[in-house]
Amino acid sequence: MVHLDDANETVVFLPYSGDQQHLSKTSAPELPFNLPNGTALRWDAYKAAWNKCLGRIQALMHQLYAPIVADTVEKIELAYSPTNDGDPPMVLPHAEIPTFAVANSGSDAYFISSIASRLHPVVHLYPSDCPNLTTAMKSIINGFLAASKSASNLKSSAKTLAAYDIGVLLAWFIAQKPNTKPRNLIVLLHDFEQFDPGVVQDMFHICSQHVPTLPLILILSLSSPQSPLSPQSYLHVTYPRATLKLLRIQSVVVPTSPKILEDVVIDTFVNFSDTSGEVELFLGPTLLEYVTEYATRFNHSVSALLNVLQLAYLKHFLTNPLTSLVHLMLRDQYTDSELQNILQDPTSVYFRNVLVQRLALSRIEHNANSDLESSTPALIRALRSAHTQFRARSHAIRLAYSLLQGLHEFLVEKGYKGLGSHWGSGTSTTSTLSSKYPQYSRLQNFINLLQLHTRTRANPHSKQSEKDFAYSHTLVRKLKPDELRAYLNVLIATLEGVPNGLEDIFTVGEDGDGGDDKSFDLPGAVRMLKGWRAEVDGAHEAGSEDGDRAKQFKAINENLAEWMYDCLRILTQPIEDTPLWDIWYTGAEVFPSETINPSIRASIIAGLLRPEEFAASTEVVADPQGSHGDSGKKNGLIRTRSHTHTSERNLVEPGPSLPNHQLNDSSDSEETGEDEVPLHTLPDTSILFHRYLESGKIINVYDWFESFHAVLNVQRREAITRSAKERERDRIKGKGKEVSRNTSPEKKGKGTGKKSSRGKGKVKGTTDEGADADVNMDAQKELRKEQPDSNPDSDETQQILVQARFIRALHELDFLGLIKHTRRKPDHVLRTLFEVGD
Repeated sequence: MVHLDDANETVVFLPYSGDQQHLSKTSAPELPFNLPNGTALRWDAYKAAWNKCLGRIQALMHQLYAPIVADTVEKIELAYSPTNDGDPPMVLPHAEIPTFAVANSGSDAYFISSIASRLHPVVHLYPSDCPNLTTAMKSIINGFLAASKSASNLKSSAKTLAAYDIGVLLAWFIAQKPNTKPRNLIVLLHDFEQFDPGVVQDMFHICSQHVPTLPLILILSLSSPQSPLSPQSYLHVTYPRATLKLLRIQSVVVPTSPKILEDVVIDTFVNFSDTSGEVELFLGPTLLEYVTEYATRFNHSVSALLNVLQLAYLKHFLTNPLTSLVHLMLRDQYTDSELQNILQDPTSVYFRNVLVQRLALSRIEHNANSDLESSTPALIRALRSAHTQFRARSHAIRLAYSLLQGLHEFLVEKGYKGLGSHWGSGTSTTSTLSSKYPQYSRLQNFINLLQLHTRTRANPHSKQSEKDFAYSHTLVRKLKPDELRAYLNVLIATLEGVPNGLEDIFTVGEDGDGGDDKSFDLPGAVRMLKGWRAEVDGAHEAGSEDGDRAKQFKAINENLAEWMYDCLRILTQPIEDTPLWDIWYTGAEVFPSETINPSIRASIIAGLLRPEEFAASTEVVADPQGSHGDSGKKNGLIRTRSHTHTSERNLVEPGPSLPNHQLNDSSDSEETGEDEVPLHTLPDTSILFHRYLESGKIINVYDWFESFHAVLNVQRREAITRSAKERERDRIKGKGKEVSRNTSPEKKGKGTGKKSSRGKGKVKGTTDEGADADVNMDAQKELRKEQPDSNPDSDETQQILVQARFIRALHELDFLGLIKHTRRKPDHVLRTLFEVGD
């Protein structure tokens, strides 16, 4: 029995009692040129890629939190031990419960879980577990008893204490054997601000009566970033002095700052790691800019970063059919023969044709385009070559960032301005984050490097890349002899820091001027830099004249500056020029910000104005009552499919790599626009909202109802006309079948008389204007049958149905807060929403 008036029931569950078959028919629209079982393949690829990224971030956070977690765990374990060996314990007028208040724990749940995983036994308490004192004490006692192996050996007795009496826990603790007795009993209170302060005060008072006989330790998880020892903290503001004196509070602050977030992003997606730790998806500048802006404006915790990254991964893999290759091309998951069988499947023809066209436009396989269409092994080799070329470009631009950032930090350390305005100046095409948010300057530097060629293509006369590289060239030329040797050591350490297995992929294609292909020889570069360092050391030790030494240093400076300039030009080639780059790279893909920071007002208005664009199913029914039949469904279906297909094509077919006219799907490209959806095909609430926008500040409810009724009459007439056409079509088809059964083949061939021609005229008349006129006359007859004179009961039922639909739509707008009732005019309502843009 559901008690809606019960104040203690905060949530009421109303189970769905409709038709389950209708729910099973709704499904997400299929993407174009998808593989058979492509949705499952892309889902597996998403899970594998995201688990790899998540494991990488968790390993970084574990490395970051390890010292603080170890120190906190040590303090908890020694909470009841004397401070120094031989010192007597501190004598207090009353016992204190060791309490560790973890501030800012809501920023990263991994910190609390890392502490709890190293302690035993631990009872986790949540606000829902402690609505009153009895339930709270029972949860603590049962939690420790359930964690004990000897709890099952306890036998009930008629003289046992109540389940919520702390004496039960005390008796259980005393009865434990010395070798199995826990050292401490730890209670972890999650979301401490949500607990009832009255219940918590009584619970602390009861527990303090049995300390230290019962070695209880409290861990309070506070979401506030303020120190718990501060007078303005939640503990000191909420709880009285009588309660706080029962606790021996120690503050633990979860380390979180913009620098930590930037370090995590840089170490995950920019810095090099071993081949097993490389993430599968390379983030583009648009997503990285959103991460920076969201962290600055809203939340810079690692938990928020994980939410943003997971949504970005999910969108990338579920909206691009080609991303199924991420999982298929893993040799530990699929062999070449299994991949060949999938591509040779007859249902994969469209998918394969798209791959062939995309690869034919690339620089690889110049003379083997015909082989890609006829030979599946050649296509697989081309796919693996495209993946290798993408990895080369992505690693090259990351190495270029390491070189530039290393030069900048080296110059700043020596007291110079670094690369100055040419590095981290926020010359992005979409925002200037470095100037607004200087705490993420390193990340913005990498974003600017990714957008280097995008800015140059947008404004060819700017040549920003030439300015950046030329300025670094000038700074390297001006290095002093002692600075030159130190910088050579930095360069050598940077290049030697590239993990094994990545040295052979730095073949990055042609240079910026479109000349011959150039490759970056990493081992050769290290040997050359070491040779220059040896020359610098030799010049210092030779004791030659100052003029000769200056010339020698100047020559090394010139050579190093020229090498640096050429190296940066080679390494910073755009990733978008590689074939099939959008499989492993998000590029300019926009983050779905409405999923994590929704605009409620704009979403509600857009949903009411254009409900067909928010439909998740391919079966879009414009009228929930089904009164207008298949025509409205067809209109909604066409609009939804066209909208989805257009968006998917924009994601799958990037401009630089594949122009739209290169695909064979010419029929889809012919439709560039969409007609306005008729008002009578929309849901009732949308119809009423459109009339709402056409009214003034005060709305007459009766006039509103009449305008709504007029739209429903259009639905009704259209449904009757459609029903009459269907019956006429079925009747003609039925007669045609009967004539074909009753007429022999010989008589069919001789039919030149009036009867035959009259029969043929009837069959062909299904498309003539005369037959349409007959159908319209039949529809008018059907409509006249439902007039009040002929069928008053039907008209009364229709009026009641219209009123019910109007009241339901009116209540939905009322619940949304779009109307306000007035006492002066009971039959009028006030608008609360104005200036709505289309």
